[in-house]
Amino acid sequence: MNHKQLHHFLAVTRAHSIAAAARSLDVAQPALSLSISKLEHELKTQLFTRGTRGVCLTESGQLFHRYAQEVIRGQERLLVDIAELESNPKGTVVLAMNQATDNILALPLTRAAATLYPGLDLDLRTGLSYEVTDMLKNGTADIAIIYEDGSDIPGIRKELLIRESMYFLNQRPSSGEGALPAEISFAELANYEVVTTTGKESLAYILQQAENQTGIRLRKRRPYGQLMTSLRFACEGHCRLILPSSAFYHLEPAPLLCAQKITEPEIYRNVYIATDPDRPVRNITLRLTELIRQCTREEFASGRWRGMLNEPQR
Repeated sequence: MNHKQLHHFLAVTRAHSIAAAARSLDVAQPALSLSISKLEHELKTQLFTRGTRGVCLTESGQLFHRYAQEVIRGQERLLVDIAELESNPKGTVVLAMNQATDNILALPLTRAAATLYPGLDLDLRTGLSYEVTDMLKNGTADIAIIYEDGSDIPGIRKELLIRESMYFLNQRPSSGEGALPAEISFAELANYEVVTTTGKESLAYILQQAENQTGIRLRKRRPYGQLMTSLRFACEGHCRLILPSSAFYHLEPAPLLCAQKITEPEIYRNVYIATDPDRPVRNITLRLTELIRQCTREEFASGRWRGMLNEPQR
């Protein structure tokens, strides 16, 4: 039994005639008769009585008529509901990010979501890279933007979003001191004490990778609490930082910091969109994921989020 047979059955019921129903459906009368016969054979009952005045429903036919109407109406309601859901997805979505990515994506993403999906309740959470991963794994977050940290994360689907370049941040020199070069080698970083995360956080991991590659050891110290606090310390000349442009781009219009791209080797951090494949896929989650990609492309094109953008093959 299929929906085509149900439509055929209902057309014959309305027309009280196989010939008239065939004309309304624009199908050949023998084909329609065969469709009804197959349906009766499958149900093991006679649905119509045939007479000189056309066809009439049997008792079984009347029962099946109610069923067929419910199925077709349910299908029509489903199509309408899906169309409405596609055009205006609703619900709460929890997105977890670290502080730097939240700094660059939160505003454009919130604005775009409010315009395109007014039924979306976007709940933004922040944490260190391993904390963000934990939010996704324990179900606190629906989507996470996670970072390369060397850990094996089974059971998580991830897609590369961008490889962000890393920069060395100094207090901007006074007007009489002259500008600093746009780039600084990894070897030169060893001349300075730098504030960076330690332990299992992603920035600590990629710096350790660079140290292992070059044989150069950096002089590190712990951050001063949150990202904004460390940035203030750097702006006032109390420390030097290693960060991606997503963390400090908003401070560049004011002459407070000098950002030098790290080279020899260049250092990148992989940034991924991550979801849990074992959780049901919601329309609103799919829409937000695509919006994250769109906002990332826009921030990259503007020069605020620097590195190498991942462009998936389509």
